[in-house]
Amino acid sequence: MFNKKNYNFNELPDYFSILKNDLHLSKVAMGFISLPAGKRYSFLHSHKEQEEVYIVLQGTGVIQIDKEEIPLKAGDIVRVSPEAKRALKAGDEKLIAICCGGVTQGYPKQKDTRTLIDDGIPLYDELPN
Repeated sequence: MFNKKNYNFNELPDYFSILKNDLHLSKVAMGFISLPAGKRYSFLHSHKEQEEVYIVLQGTGVIQIDKEEIPLKAGDIVRVSPEAKRALKAGDEKLIAICCGGVTQGYPKQKDTRTLIDDGIPLYDELPN
């Protein structure tokens, strides 16, 4: 069985769109990141178990991993370990990326969570550079 959906990258909502329901995902956590030019995540986050892979589709920006800033451009793919603190920022143009990760056994922990792996640790007091 398969599920297919077409997305217009120019019409993605700003910030984060989770694809769980659109594609009936059960083992792969996946979402679009769409950051307007110059905008960034408002806090860092990490995970208990989930490693994430960021695939840059369009635009430029930086990904902050712990205290290091890594430049991003279309075509870049970055793997981030669960415990690393991370956040994204768009450059002079809109940054569009896919964020995905495998769903480990036992997730999601909460029945009605909007994500497939609900082990995220928001670090509201730790602002990105």
